[in-house]
Amino acid sequence: MSIGKQLIERLRELGPADTQPLSVADAGLSAELAFFDRDRYSATLRDLTVGTGGAAPADARGYLSAAAAAAARRLSFLEEPLAVWELDGGEGMAQLRSSPPQRDAGEVSYWEVTLWAAEPRAQVARYRWAPGMAEREALAYPATFALLGRMADALADALREPGA
Repeated sequence: MSIGKQLIERLRELGPADTQPLSVADAGLSAELAFFDRDRYSATLRDLTVGTGGAAPADARGYLSAAAAAAARRLSFLEEPLAVWELDGGEGMAQLRSSPPQRDAGEVSYWEVTLWAAEPRAQVARYRWAPGMAEREALAYPATFALLGRMADALADALREPGA
């Protein structure tokens, strides 16, 4: 069973008051979902992190470049396409963001995917920023369980693809 399907099954099993981060793991993969609220078929995403639990690749920059390209391709079902925003092989981190972001009356909202080479993992979240805000804030994103599972599988595949 894929990590995404496991996540969906665990979400279906939660009680109505459960809003703690949800973790699943299997076959070297792990996923942790942080959410604001949930109902019978959906949750309001805060962030989703998927990890492979493997060792850091010898060529962090090459791995991150390939994983970033795979993540952008595999998450193409999101509202906006993703593009590499930052790639730092020395720090072992790559960041993708919506390109272009969604703009509405001066407010900007966008997807952000961060990849780390050390113990390879990826995190996806939606953020918003508006003039006058000191910093961006996490946007509560309503997503069906199926969409959350699809996102988890896409991140897992992107992390494994460079080494395949």
